[in-house]
Amino acid sequence: MTPKNKLITVIILGLALFLIANWVEAALSKSDGEYIKLGGLSFYTSIDTGTKDAKNLSKPIFLYFRSETCYWCIRFEEETLSDKYVIDILNKNFVLISIDTFKQKNVALNLNVRSTPYMIFFNKDGQEISRIPGYIPTNEFLVKLNEVMDKSKLN
Repeated sequence: MTPKNKLITVIILGLALFLIANWVEAALSKSDGEYIKLGGLSFYTSIDTGTKDAKNLSKPIFLYFRSETCYWCIRFEEETLSDKYVIDILNKNFVLISIDTFKQKNVALNLNVRSTPYMIFFNKDGQEISRIPGYIPTNEFLVKLNEVMDKSKLN
């Protein structure tokens, strides 16, 4: 095999591996267009769609910033967002929006979010209620949820 043929073979194999990796990543993605399933919850992936729904339902917003490669995000999703009590409270009382900080950098930058996981709660009128920077265990998150619901006069 000539050096030229070897180079062409390497390039073709590299391109094939790249295409296969992209296909696998897309197939394994948890996103389904406008929604993403995290833990036991479905989140909007668009600020616009989520805020419109929040206005229509007159509910506050739970805005969750994450990335697919963030260890603490994955842990939060597996533990806290899979907890039955958390699922019940969030589904009943909030409109859920998830922002991928790599894919939606402008949203994160506009809200001064520089790390993941990061959570912001807004009332039904779009005014910020509270922020939670970083990972938080389930029991502490439940306390924060109750505080936010008190502030937004949901109880």
